Amino acid sequence: MPPTTSPAVVKASPLINEGGLVHRSRARGLLNADNLPALQNLLKRQPEAYVEEFSAQWNHYQSLRSIFASDLDAGTLGVGTTGVRINKDQASKFVSLISFVTQLAPSYPEITRELPTHLSDLLLNHHAALSPDIRASCLRSLILLRNRDVITSEELLQTLFPLLSVTTSAAVRTSVQATILQDIKNANAKSKNHRLNRVVQGLLFGIVQKGIDASAGGSSLPPPRKGQSAGKTEALWAVRLAANLWKKQIWTDSKTVSLLSLACFHPHPRVQSSAVRFFLGDLHSAEDDNEASGSDDEGPDVDALLHARKVNKKTRSGDKKMRAAAALSKKKRKAKQENALNGPTHDNSNFAALYLLNDPQNFGEKLFDNLSRGDREKRHSLEIKIRLMQLLSRVMGAHKLCVLSFYSYVVKYLAPHQQHITHILVSLAQSVHDQTPPDVVTPVVRRLSDSFVHPGVSSEVVAAGINSVREICRRQPWAMEETLLEDLISYRRSKDKGVCAAARGLLALYREVNPAMLKKKERGKMGALAVQEGRSAVAFGVDQDEVRGIQGIDLLEKHLQEQEERKGGGDEDEEVGEDKGWEGWEEESEEGSEDESEDGWINVSDDDEDGILRLSDSDEDDDDETRKQKRTVKERLIAAREQRQKKRAKQQRHDDRQARRDAGEEVATSDSESDSEAEHDDDGEEGTSSSLKQQLADEEDHISTLATTKILTPADFAKLTELRIAAAEAAIATGGLAGSRAKRQLEELKSLKRTTAANPAFLDEGDILGPRKKAKATYEDRLASIASGREDREKYGSKKGKKNKEKESSSTNREKERGKNFQMIARSWSVRSKKNASLREKSRRLRKHVETSKKRMK
Repeated sequence: MPPTTSPAVVKASPLINEGGLVHRSRARGLLNADNLPALQNLLKRQPEAYVEEFSAQWNHYQSLRSIFASDLDAGTLGVGTTGVRINKDQASKFVSLISFVTQLAPSYPEITRELPTHLSDLLLNHHAALSPDIRASCLRSLILLRNRDVITSEELLQTLFPLLSVTTSAAVRTSVQATILQDIKNANAKSKNHRLNRVVQGLLFGIVQKGIDASAGGSSLPPPRKGQSAGKTEALWAVRLAANLWKKQIWTDSKTVSLLSLACFHPHPRVQSSAVRFFLGDLHSAEDDNEASGSDDEGPDVDALLHARKVNKKTRSGDKKMRAAAALSKKKRKAKQENALNGPTHDNSNFAALYLLNDPQNFGEKLFDNLSRGDREKRHSLEIKIRLMQLLSRVMGAHKLCVLSFYSYVVKYLAPHQQHITHILVSLAQSVHDQTPPDVVTPVVRRLSDSFVHPGVSSEVVAAGINSVREICRRQPWAMEETLLEDLISYRRSKDKGVCAAARGLLALYREVNPAMLKKKERGKMGALAVQEGRSAVAFGVDQDEVRGIQGIDLLEKHLQEQEERKGGGDEDEEVGEDKGWEGWEEESEEGSEDESEDGWINVSDDDEDGILRLSDSDEDDDDETRKQKRTVKERLIAAREQRQKKRAKQQRHDDRQARRDAGEEVATSDSESDSEAEHDDDGEEGTSSSLKQQLADEEDHISTLATTKILTPADFAKLTELRIAAAEAAIATGGLAGSRAKRQLEELKSLKRTTAANPAFLDEGDILGPRKKAKATYEDRLASIASGREDREKYGSKKGKKNKEKESSSTNREKERGKNFQMIARSWSVRSKKNASLREKSRRLRKHVETSKKRMK
């Protein structure tokens, strides 16, 4: 038997330098072809030197892929079963090869040209039959190819969008959504990628329109769940993608709003509900779990860092990082709260999207047609009906639309027992505006009062009904009838707080807008003065939002003058101040024009006189009648004041002459004296007239100095609002304004700083329900209240026996007995034994007490 020979030991060859790369010619990775990571390292360093090795691995990948594809096509794997009927070693090898060829695809673009097509085909056509490992590997490879710019975003999205509707895995769906969002966000990070945005928006438009066109010829009813086509599910994810991109403020243009407005009429109920919820501000917070975990708007997770701090080693650098993370989290949370107060953010409101609608009237009419048609065909659930009512009412209130059929439609839902009645009442009130015909709203107000305001319902229902009527009449005061108004305001004597407040609010409203509809005793001071002076309510059709001057401009001018006096003034300081006024504010125009004289300001020349405009000679030739017609209101008032002063002066002179005649004095009646008096009177009248004219000129100069010579910046308007608020508070403190009226004016001024709550076109349930009794607190609420009360307080417990001691300790039982009431210790053994003690025992105790006292004295 021949002796066994041991395998030959391969010795390492000497180092070889090839193009600056030092390696051994017979490396371990080349000897073992299964060591793909080592081979991948070599191929990445010198791709042109290892083309044959990569081709061998590529052929291996192709053979395994063909085996998988043939088995999947033949149905040998059993679609729908758990697992894949193939060797596990081959499956793991296939996963490794997919990762290998994907990593080297940028180095060998010609060989791997069909790799993206292979991966897309496996994911889309054989998704259910693939194992989770192969499915995740294909998805990661596609994402890696996009990150390496091997494929474009359009090619990636064409695979990922259908994958959203095909997959049943929540993890894959979450990963796909995050990938799409991150890809578009990265593309628009530095600047807007308009080309990609147009392509993706066109793709989304096509997906949504495909579902609408598919149901146009057939029945509008949605098919059963098993027969749903993939296009409708794709439309759902398309709408959610557009909504999330709007939320992250990546897409904030009118095209996104047009896409979502088109989806509001999709036949699939989930797609339609998703689009409607976008305009209402509900951005799928309960359905998108990745928003809570993957959002970068909340800052670092402080709780997780605190837990890690307890477990890990304690270092000063760790403490520093912990403080920095807590400060960053607090800063982001504070910024989010300020955004919620200072402006319409996309987190909780989409009012900006409503104003970007292309054709609001057509959109509102189609929305109401969809609502009424769905109600007739019974294909809308109550939740979708309520959401469509809310969206239609917001569009009507924001754009002042007149969809008159909506008011006759909503009447049948006005009943206290109706589900979600508060949302319906809010929608009804929001849909009314000052351009709504009163004849259409009056029957609705009458029906609302008959259904909600009567003794047969609870006090909460009555309060909700009166509050709804008040909000409707606030927008259209002429919709109220005098008899109905008298009946409603009589509830101000109710014992219920909510009903009383609602009726008083309605009374206060009509004291301001139309006090003539109230009885004389109910008009109040300001309302009675308005009726006495003949001031009537604003007529129907008059735009109440018309701007008449700048209120509080004098306060701003006084403030600026005080600043100039403190700083000393100067042209340079003024220019710098104006530049600073625009910091932090968006300007109207971002493009600077070199030649501003064409479209911008007009240069007015001041040749002879500084800025004084010359009137034409034709004005001097006008007769007196024309001049009287051309006089302004101020000039007419001044002329009437002059006439009154002339009559008073003439009457005063007549009274003086009569008094001197009665006293027997001689009254000068000569012509010269009368002429002198006449001249004196003329001089006086001219002096009075000149003083009034000078006052008018001063007022005009006062207006022109700031409003016509200075461009007010956004910072100036913000300061103007603050000054008006301060002036109103000072007037209330000094009693210059009347109570409730002053509070309302102050609230209106404060609401100017909060643009989110300042828009009166939108309401919430709190405006309809009104003030209510405080509900009984739950156990958790009581514990939270107790914990909040102990925050800035020392630890709870008695400090008796711990004062004036070097070391803290509690009191002894003997010390506690001294403070007890005698009735508590009257039956104790110590008291009874003292009472029954003999004379000898008492004398012994007294002697012992005296000796102990002497020892303490020493």
